[in-house]
Amino acid sequence: MSREAWIGLLGNADPADLEAGLEGLEGGCEYARITGPETGMLMVQARADGSGSRFNLGEITVSKCILEVQGKFMGSGWVMGSDLRHAELAALFDALLQDPALHDRLMTTLIPGLEEKNGPVGSVF
Repeated sequence: MSREAWIGLLGNADPADLEAGLEGLEGGCEYARITGPETGMLMVQARADGSGSRFNLGEITVSKCILEVQGKFMGSGWVMGSDLRHAELAALFDALLQDPALHDRLMTTLIPGLEEKNGPVGSVF
């Protein structure tokens, strides 16, 4: 699974599932916040008939967070809506999935459950 795919999956996951995954890590996980979590707006664009000229459809609320784990791994989390904790958890698991010591374990414990509930997703937006 690519990083883009797991970022999308984490952004669409139920935050309760991510909290449960965090509880499954021994000793917890310390991290430093780089950005946020914070909420903002994004402009959504569409195309007439799916192939015509782009036009601005409207704005959506998004929350983002960027953090660093172990001084080595940068995690990024983007979620639709204003759930700051969800954005923080998505960023944390993005960073943890980049850690070779945890990657395989999370890919066999956390990710299959998220895919079962949400289906495989390529990106949040």
